[in-house]
Amino acid sequence: MISKKTLGQFAALLVVSGAASAALPPVVDGSGRVIASPAQQASASSMLGMYNRLEQLQREVQQMRGQIEEQNYLIETLKKRQRDLYLDIDGRIAQLESGNSSASIKASLGSLAQAANSGISAQSSPSAPSQTKVSGGQDKVAYDEAFSSLKSGDYQQSIADFSQFVTTFPTSVYIPNALYWLGEASYVSRNFKRALDEFTKVVSQYPAHSKAKDAMLKIGFIQYENKQWQQARETLGKVIASYPDTTVSSLAQKRLERMRQEKH
Repeated sequence: MISKKTLGQFAALLVVSGAASAALPPVVDGSGRVIASPAQQASASSMLGMYNRLEQLQREVQQMRGQIEEQNYLIETLKKRQRDLYLDIDGRIAQLESGNSSASIKASLGSLAQAANSGISAQSSPSAPSQTKVSGGQDKVAYDEAFSSLKSGDYQQSIADFSQFVTTFPTSVYIPNALYWLGEASYVSRNFKRALDEFTKVVSQYPAHSKAKDAMLKIGFIQYENKQWQQARETLGKVIASYPDTTVSSLAQKRLERMRQEKH
């Protein structure tokens, strides 16, 4: 369908064309009937061609809009799938840290390898933290519940669940992961103060944990969001120096390049 604006422009062109044609003397055939002059016929043909072209352009624009919407949907779907895979990988790493049976460990490692082959970069398993595992597996159940809220995108519920987890199971092997994801949920919710506190705990209390480098990167991102340009450059530079040839190093370099382009 042609828009009202386009129809209005076309009508205006018809008026102008009609006015120009009206200045020409009419042509009368042998029976006395008035017929259009060659100039008027040419003008009408030209206007009809313009109308058809406008219709074609309108259809092309609509097709392009449909393609753009479809591409945006596919991009968002891929982003969600990548996030879900990353969260799943993190959960499996947490299971490895908790000291599962050898069969479970082999299954987890196999899944991690499969995810890596699919183009998702899997993090290597960190050294086991010094905390002792809570007996009875109650911490695992609570952690999984909080993690499920995070995976479903219910960040406020996830914050509440992880906060409760940290308070209830302070010696759990999952504490470093819980602190990190508590910071991540707060970061997504743009509660940068809470996120900074949680990420700082991970870096300071568990520097050997696999989440320490991710937490340090996010600290640099928060400093960027807070317009603390000098602190952000220092933190991101430390990420690059401390974790070369890693995903976090690449992300830190990209953010520094963005800051240079923005002249911060």
